[in-house]
Amino acid sequence: MKKFSIILLFLMVTFNLYAADLVNRDSRSYGIEIEQTGTTHTSISSNTTQMGGAPDGATIRIKETGSSIKVNGSSDVIIQNGQLSQ
Repeated sequence: MKKFSIILLFLMVTFNLYAADLVNRDSRSYGIEIEQTGTTHTSISSNTTQMGGAPDGATIRIKETGSSIKVNGSSDVIIQNGQLSQ
């Protein structure tokens, strides 16, 4: 059990090192497409953060505005005024 816990902790830390948070600073929700190996369709509510929601190397696009960005590293990806930035 101890070995399993250590492996799980390692995987969680590794995941957080390579995935940025997706932060929506706007007062509205957006439909989001995240393309990495395939395309994932999801959404983000107003004034929220999706922990690890922006994997390194992924392309993120806001459906309503067309704004897109290729995630580079683990710096947060910010949605503000309908635009993506990192």
